[in-house]
Amino acid sequence: MPQTKTPSVIPAHLLDVAAEIAAEEPAIADWLTGVEEGWFLRDFVPRPDRPEVFDEQAGFCFNRDPVSFLIGGNAAGTTEAAAYKTANYLLRDQPPPRKNTPFWIISNTYDQVCDVCWLEKLEGHGHIPDCEINWDGVSWLNKAKGWPKSVPLKPWPGRPGRNWQIVFKSYEQGRRALQASSIGGFWFSEQFPLPLFLETLRGCRECMFPGGQFAEFTPVEPELSLWVEAVMEDPPKGWRFYRANTEENEVNLAEGWLEQFLSVIPEEMRDSRMTGALAGFEGVIYQSFMPAIHVIDEKHILFPSGAYHAMGTDWGASIEHPHATIWAYRDGMGDWVIYDEYWSASQNKITLDHVTEVLARCEAWGWPVEELDPKDSKPPHKRLRLENTASYGLNYADPSRPGEINEWNVRGIPTAPARNAIFEGIDCVRTLLGVNPATRRPRLLISKNCKHLIQEIRKYRWMRGRRPEQGNYLNPKVALAQPLKRDDDCADALRYLLFSLSQANRRQPSSVRHAARAPKAVQLATKAAGRTRQSSRSIGQGNRGMFKGNR
Repeated sequence: MPQTKTPSVIPAHLLDVAAEIAAEEPAIADWLTGVEEGWFLRDFVPRPDRPEVFDEQAGFCFNRDPVSFLIGGNAAGTTEAAAYKTANYLLRDQPPPRKNTPFWIISNTYDQVCDVCWLEKLEGHGHIPDCEINWDGVSWLNKAKGWPKSVPLKPWPGRPGRNWQIVFKSYEQGRRALQASSIGGFWFSEQFPLPLFLETLRGCRECMFPGGQFAEFTPVEPELSLWVEAVMEDPPKGWRFYRANTEENEVNLAEGWLEQFLSVIPEEMRDSRMTGALAGFEGVIYQSFMPAIHVIDEKHILFPSGAYHAMGTDWGASIEHPHATIWAYRDGMGDWVIYDEYWSASQNKITLDHVTEVLARCEAWGWPVEELDPKDSKPPHKRLRLENTASYGLNYADPSRPGEINEWNVRGIPTAPARNAIFEGIDCVRTLLGVNPATRRPRLLISKNCKHLIQEIRKYRWMRGRRPEQGNYLNPKVALAQPLKRDDDCADALRYLLFSLSQANRRQPSSVRHAARAPKAVQLATKAAGRTRQSSRSIGQGNRGMFKGNR
């Protein structure tokens, strides 16, 4: 047979081996010829990077980063780019370390991973040519549809008995299906939960090859965008994020498609659908909240002279409705800093456990905590001593549970029912998110350690009704003008605290006036603690160190 020209896609150190194999295997010879003529890996040419318009397809395709992400708009060519990167990795860049080394392709459904990633892209567009597949070893999920469960590739030249095996996975299988497997790389297609990604990444513990762990998606789900944004702000070493712009891929789209698509995209979704900008929540309540402006590092939290401290609490005891308490101080300008949070979704903890934790944090932050005689007090035999202090105030809590408020008072944390005017409270928080003209800083700052509060403020949104296009409704239900009761516990605690004190004097009343104005339960707790004052000792006054537990 005529001599086959070994193409440039063959690594230099394998040219001689490729020539020998081609001389003996006609199918391989045909494949090499096809490669040189351009049908394999060359029909698709990654777009040159244009980061100024959020388009970095080539950077993603050719990078050798340990972990990389291509975040793009709809029809921006992210899946095609990932298919190209997969073929390069499996056929050119990375020799398999053992027989049937798994490379996982994972998506939200089997329709996506088998129909799109495999049938349309990898096989259909020739990224993985038929001559590279060991068809006798293919395991089928649905042979009639052409959906494989796994596709073994043929051994690499010069590496007998060592080959890659493409394995197809779906998020529908859950985290357990992704556990305890040692794999040689993966491609995530479409948005995914962080636990699934971490479990899959853990599977690369033995074979963390350069360029072999990557993902591509359009960020249309706000819930799944939060963790991505957090990682983008402070990425682990070796992680890299790339973007893809739909408009830059217009040449590969049907004529007129882009104009039609743009005409039906809601304005608030356009950036996500076109350039891969991370999605925000529709109907978000605190639209002016920006982590880059409102979130500060713990080391910048310094209690100024005359600062007034208080707490806010939302009751709960489950993952749907956890317990949340926040700590804050107000400075002499009337501006607020939220410096700690206690969040617990445990269903095993009782009131005493929460009280003990909150008192411990108060002590760590320098609040006036007093030990009590066990003979004359309930556990935890401590209390906040707020008489004769202008620097520390009450805990303002959800007023719907007066029994819990009373119990906290009796156990040593003076607690009052918060003002729960929802709309006025929301307006109060919105106002404080604005800039103080005198300081040119936001009137509300939050420590970056308050992770649940930060996340909830971003997700805090109005309820919405069902749109006509979401069902056959002549008169779709209009949602009530109420915040969505989901992931809002820290946000509610913040609202309770800030609104309850929004019209209060900056200075705490004297002990007599304080007792007169406090709820009856607070007065009883103060009197009970006073009877044991002579047998108690003050603790925690000077300790402003950070309390590290249960953060």
